[in-house]
Amino acid sequence: MVFDVFRRESTDVFWIVGAGFRARHAMTALPGSVYSGAWVPALCEMWLLIPSATPYGQVPVTAKYTERCPDCANLVARHAHREHTWDF
Repeated sequence: MVFDVFRRESTDVFWIVGAGFRARHAMTALPGSVYSGAWVPALCEMWLLIPSATPYGQVPVTAKYTERCPDCANLVARHAHREHTWDF
């Protein structure tokens, strides 16, 4: 997956499930640039703890969660962000 970080008309957001959560929140940080255990802000200003990576060959536990934070969803729609669902 290639992200054009220089295109300015819209921003990529990543829907993730932070450790301890059951709903996805949107963040603008590239998931691969944030280490496990780091805290990152979501668009709704909730702080998310980045979970540990899933071992190769296993399905991430968070893959079953599809519910999205309504506040993040409103901000994504209002600003026409490009959306990606990401599981660690």
